Amino acid sequence: MIFLTSCGSRKVSKSETKEQEQKTEKITLQTQTRVTDNTKIIDTSTTDEIEILPVDNTLPFTINGKEYKNVKIRHKKSKNNISVVKDVKVQHKAQKEGIVMVKRNKVVEQKEIERKQSYWWLLWFLFLIPIYLLWRKYKSYFI
Repeated sequence: MIFLTSCGSRKVSKSETKEQEQKTEKITLQTQTRVTDNTKIIDTSTTDEIEILPVDNTLPFTINGKEYKNVKIRHKKSKNNISVVKDVKVQHKAQKEGIVMVKRNKVVEQKEIERKQSYWWLLWFLFLIPIYLLWRKYKSYFI
């Protein structure tokens, strides 16, 4: 009878949640600087000199089909133009790359309680009925 009326058993399961996060970053930075120097020297010089001097003033003097008499011609054209063009280009190029890796670990533990109840203790009430009937029948023996 005692074994039939024992308490119910209880089963307990525990739960926990653990989270871990790992973050990994990899950053790459590339920088390029390029300097381009272009120097140009432009020389535009024009020189045109004509000098005509007659040897004798009495004789006519002929040059290229033109006749000159008693003339002294000095013709001087001179154009000297030197220009320096300096072109400097600076090119700066930067490139940044990044990789971010996130790793998450999540552990979930749950707690569950499971009770198993035994209803054998209700049999005591079934045993009380015959005991009561026997007690009424044999009441005179007990008193």
